[in-house]
Amino acid sequence: MNHAVNWEAISAIGQVVGALAVVISLIYLASQVRSSARETRRAAMRSTLDALTRLARDTTNNADLAELRNRGFRDFESLEDTDRARFSSYMHSTFRVAEDVYYQHSDGHLDPHRWRGLETLLRDVNKAPGVQAWWRSHSQYFTEKFVKFVGPDAADSGLPRTTLS
Repeated sequence: MNHAVNWEAISAIGQVVGALAVVISLIYLASQVRSSARETRRAAMRSTLDALTRLARDTTNNADLAELRNRGFRDFESLEDTDRARFSSYMHSTFRVAEDVYYQHSDGHLDPHRWRGLETLLRDVNKAPGVQAWWRSHSQYFTEKFVKFVGPDAADSGLPRTTLS
């Protein structure tokens, strides 16, 4: 019996084992990257939804803010000085969060069911005459793509624009 060691065969086996280890490592790494990306998207979505919840809670917990919001929704133009500035700040925050939600949806990072609910809410809010008046004078602070989504007619109404209060 000849038990001579075939170093070429051992080398070939070692290369196959090494190649398999690399492939397994790459598969594991890809899985971890996907999982990390998914968690990052969830965290971003949660952060945005938390911001919407805070806006709603602030309005619920502050009767003065709720009253101001209601007056602004009805007639933005009738608000004076401080009230106009406060309403503009509130609306800017609301629409900035809505813009973030819109881009998360556009990038495929938002659950379609949640998107439908948020889109419906945004469309309902945007029906208010005061919100439409505010948007016409403040839409330039948002991206062109989001402005077109909210309503192309509002941005191109020809009405004078104000500076952000």
